[in-house]
Amino acid sequence: MSQEPATANAPPPDLDTVLDAAAACYLRFGVDKTTAVDIAKAAGISRATLYRRYGSHEAIFLAVLVRESEDMAADAEQHLATIDDPAERLVEGMVFAIGEISRRPVHATVFTTDSAGWAATQALRVSALHHLGEAGIRPLLAPAEDAGLITEQAIDDLVDWMLRILISYAAIPGPADLTPADIRRQLEALFLPAVAGLLA
Repeated sequence: MSQEPATANAPPPDLDTVLDAAAACYLRFGVDKTTAVDIAKAAGISRATLYRRYGSHEAIFLAVLVRESEDMAADAEQHLATIDDPAERLVEGMVFAIGEISRRPVHATVFTTDSAGWAATQALRVSALHHLGEAGIRPLLAPAEDAGLITEQAIDDLVDWMLRILISYAAIPGPADLTPADIRRQLEALFLPAVAGLLA
């Protein structure tokens, strides 16, 4: 096991530095094998300082996941910028996110390795991820919301369902790797009909 670094007089690093250190450890050791000592050593601080200033290892993991997901959401907005049709935008956004989860090193380490089950459970409990999903889909539901056709609970349930779909596609590729076209076909045939009536 890694040894804790000697304490120093230098001020503790900012949060981004600690999250960078944690992400590097996940890539090097895997999420399930990374310890708080590993993160503290990579950040150049003691484990006690890590816990005192930045919270538990689980809290740091979730903060890394949220930061990486915010970056992915920003890229998704750019990718979808030229798509106006709500149904097409919804499906294409999900296809894009599924592909990005496997392409981005931290997301891939989190959701496509042995830690995927634990990571998925944690991710579904993070309100920040739900807020990201809601920010993406709420504009598509605005007419239905204005007409009273959809409740806040239904929006929450839809976001939760979409997160589960995204994670399951990324973590469980199935008997053969699905291409983006395969995923798009399945979403259009099975997911889209369930929500089409709510889209603008």
